[in-house]
Amino acid sequence: MPLIVAASIGCGGSGDGANQLPSATRTQLDAAVDKFLGDFDTPGVSVGVWVPGKGSYFNFAGYSNEQNQRKMTGNEHFRIGSISKTITVTAILQLADAKKLTLNDPISKYVAGVPKGDEITLRMLANMTSGLYSYSADDAWVNEIFTHPYREWKPQELLDVAFSHESPADPGEAWDYVNTNTVLLGLVVEKVSGLPVGAYFKKHIFEPLGMKNTFWPETNELPAPYAHGVTRQTVDGSRADATDRSPSWGFTAGEVISNMADLKIWVQSYTMGTLISPEMQAERTTWVTLPPNTPQKHYGLGMGEVNGWRGHTGELPGYNVAAYYLPDQKATLIVLVNSDIPLEKKNPAPILSEAISKIITPDNVIIP
Repeated sequence: MPLIVAASIGCGGSGDGANQLPSATRTQLDAAVDKFLGDFDTPGVSVGVWVPGKGSYFNFAGYSNEQNQRKMTGNEHFRIGSISKTITVTAILQLADAKKLTLNDPISKYVAGVPKGDEITLRMLANMTSGLYSYSADDAWVNEIFTHPYREWKPQELLDVAFSHESPADPGEAWDYVNTNTVLLGLVVEKVSGLPVGAYFKKHIFEPLGMKNTFWPETNELPAPYAHGVTRQTVDGSRADATDRSPSWGFTAGEVISNMADLKIWVQSYTMGTLISPEMQAERTTWVTLPPNTPQKHYGLGMGEVNGWRGHTGELPGYNVAAYYLPDQKATLIVLVNSDIPLEKKNPAPILSEAISKIITPDNVIIP
């Protein structure tokens, strides 16, 4: 582990640092972050907690760039990985509100060549019950992105990998977290709206919410300031800087860039449905409890819920993040880690989210 230097706890541009949680609670949270940094191989972490009526907490610890020992400030941009799925599905729900599509439309109406595409609906793609194979589970493809991490991928290339495999399940019969699903939904957004997904997201989601630090990347570079991410997703398992790897293989399943302040805006918006109709939000919160989901931890349309907390986690090589909102207490939790290196197969951000939720909402613990 690199030497960890804790940044001072403050607002860092992400909230009101004056209204802090009680001292005893902050001491517990500090200890949880310190333990996390001791356990996991990460240069740093940014944590933001907001609990109306009780206060807020911020801890920007370690380094945003361990090579030059630049401290984390809380303003850095991160790759948010699968939190991108929440944006893509919101776009689909907006288009459904506009009567440009319906959730029961078959994917074959928009994208040709999908196995059983006349049986797989947009709803099944959004709630992960399509039965399709995930391209990211293909060993040869994984070796290719490890060997050539700067290669640019087109969405159809990703689909070709997925469709070269037999579908593991029939449409609607099983739940499986599959990146292929959200890549297909991104193509639907483009076809129905007539806009590239990046332009659609900016016009209909980022700008209306004032999310000035959230971007669809046009290159491999992140906008400054940004956190350098480390990974062991390499050919030989060695530790490497993954900051400038191509995110194109994620497309609308994982390509978006954001920061803490904007993720706070976003998780509160989509979990409560501020950009869509109540009818569409009701669709989003129709939970799937097919195994391995349970009544305590389940999935809707591009959104999870665990013990009352709504949100999503995300990962791209070098980055592991989590953003949750607890409607009952109007509480928000953001965790940004500039490493995706697991500990005993446990990913960083979910483990720290669990530890924090045990302290701030012991009756509503985020189960990894």
